[in-house]
Amino acid sequence: MKLSKILHSLVEKDAKIVAIPEFIIAGTYHDENHAQRRMQQRAINVNMIRVALAYGKYQFHSHARTWTLLDKCLKNTIYDSLIDDLRGLRIIAPIDKEEKCLFITTVYWDFKLAN
Repeated sequence: MKLSKILHSLVEKDAKIVAIPEFIIAGTYHDENHAQRRMQQRAINVNMIRVALAYGKYQFHSHARTWTLLDKCLKNTIYDSLIDDLRGLRIIAPIDKEEKCLFITTVYWDFKLAN
């Protein structure tokens, strides 16, 4: 099966995915379609973003929130078999204290991450 179908079936079964905050793939002020275009160019789908928000390492960096999928985040989860496919996915959302949902501005693969 393709990665997207396998991932979709796993996400449907995962109770932790329900607990993630609502999000909008928004882009930036100057380019509203930035994140959507980057997702298409980099072969990243919405289910990958859901997994990153649920299991990724959460950090503050440069006035933004980031979630990064690392091997240790996915070990001993139902996504253990997909570690090689999900390693290094990074989600960026700016910090806004009054927001009711996350506005994802960009997504990318960080290939510099070690196993």
